[in-house]
Amino acid sequence: MADVYDWPDDICPSSLTWRLESSTRTFRSPFNGTSQTVRTPGSRWVCSLTFSNQSDAQARRIEALLAGLDGEYGRVRLRDKGREGSNPAGAPVVSDPNQSGVLLFTRGWAASRLVLRTGDYITVNDELKMVTADITSAADGTATIQIAPMLRTAPPANAAIEVAAPYGIFKLKDNSQGNASRVPGVFTSFAIEFEEAF
Repeated sequence: MADVYDWPDDICPSSLTWRLESSTRTFRSPFNGTSQTVRTPGSRWVCSLTFSNQSDAQARRIEALLAGLDGEYGRVRLRDKGREGSNPAGAPVVSDPNQSGVLLFTRGWAASRLVLRTGDYITVNDELKMVTADITSAADGTATIQIAPMLRTAPPANAAIEVAAPYGIFKLKDNSQGNASRVPGVFTSFAIEFEEAF
């Protein structure tokens, strides 16, 4: 597998788009027009990051990282810079092995309190997930988290859950990404598309 780079925390996009590209298929009956939709565990986050008027020093760092990715081959940890993580209420971990679907059973939270809010991100097993309902822990520090998209691989028991700086593993959308638009000697701008890699 390719090396995984970390996107520098001090290089923030001027603007971004961030969305979930769902992995669903709809089958329509040619006889009566009814449809059936199937959901599979291939949904992925996609994003477009715009960096406007970067100094030469910043542009060099962006260009070097993109060169290191070498097109679609490389991987990079990205965060949705439009939404910060949350303060961890405890030291949450996965409680049970062999989990799948859209519910994640966890433990290690502070007892009997709101630990995650609707729309928060978490990372488990290097997969970026969005919390789809407010989550309150039980008196014993356990909590069942409703997430989207569904788990692609079962995280091991005791795997850490990242809430403060949740990230996903991304790759460039295609091999044509990373064009630098320069005003010579002044600024450089970029528009770069990524998709979650797995």
